[in-house]
Amino acid sequence: MEIKKWVEYGIIPYEALLLADPNISEIKRYFYQSDVFLIEEEEYTVGVVCIQNKEDCSEIVNIAVLAEYQGLGYGKQLLDYAISHVKQLRSKNLIVKTANSSIQALAFYQKAGFRMVEIVPDYFTTSYSESIWENGILAQDQIILQLSWME
Repeated sequence: MEIKKWVEYGIIPYEALLLADPNISEIKRYFYQSDVFLIEEEEYTVGVVCIQNKEDCSEIVNIAVLAEYQGLGYGKQLLDYAISHVKQLRSKNLIVKTANSSIQALAFYQKAGFRMVEIVPDYFTTSYSESIWENGILAQDQIILQLSWME
C-alpha cells in the first residue's frame, strides 16, 4: 500500500471519485483546485482523497475507496493522511460535508473525531437534478462535520 500525490497529467480516478459524488461536472470543477492523494495497491489506484485548502480551514471535498477494497482500512489510511497533510499546512480545522443518508460516512468521520457542526436543509434535493438514495434513505440535508485541533 502506498499513498502518493496525484500529478498533473496523471489518470484521474473517476471510478473512485464517482462513488462519493455522482456529479461528474462538479468533480471536474473541484478536482484541479484540490490537493489530491491516491492510495495504491500494487500500482493500482484503490482510493482517492481531494482536499481544498483555505487560510484557516481545509475541506475534504471527496474521499472514496473502490467497493472491493472497502472495509480493509484504506479509507482510514486516506483520512489519517489527509489530517496529517492539513496539519502540516497549519490549518486549524478540517471539514467534510456529507448527506443525511450517508450512515456509514457519518459513523466513519465521527470515529475519527469529527463533530457535526451544521445542517444545510434540502441541499441535495435542490442542488442535484436526480434524487440520491442511500441505505433506503433519500439524501436531503447536507451534514457538515469538523475536526479541530490545538497547535
